[in-house]
Amino acid sequence: MFRPIACLVAVLGFLSMSLAYGKACTEHDAVGADAMVDKITTWNAANVAFTKYGQCDDGDIAEGYSEAIARLLVDRWNTLPRLGQLIKRNPSLKGFVLRHIDSTLDTADLDKIKGLSTSSCPAGMETFCKALTHAVVQTERTTK
Repeated sequence: MFRPIACLVAVLGFLSMSLAYGKACTEHDAVGADAMVDKITTWNAANVAFTKYGQCDDGDIAEGYSEAIARLLVDRWNTLPRLGQLIKRNPSLKGFVLRHIDSTLDTADLDKIKGLSTSSCPAGMETFCKALTHAVVQTERTTK
């Protein structure tokens, strides 16, 4: 009696993980997502990648997204207000960005992101900057 229920729960769990973004990542999607990673040089491009290929946010592709997000934050901090505008239109983009503050990032990048988010937060983005700082602190805790 319990075995069929346990199997059903396991199957539903796997399905919900693969459909977390509303659809599964096909091989075609994965190729597109992988190609898109190197083109994420603006917040607009990050939003497009998330919207179009969010279902492929796993493994090597996720690592690429993390590096791209770090580069935008570290090297193009002055463009953060654009991210704020995009988040207003697509609130789930915030979670995507914060999720990619992770242990795959270089500690120097994490330090820089934390420093910028605490000392150079653009007006109107204080809540996001606090969340960004929190994400860095959580990442640092899990990597020690």
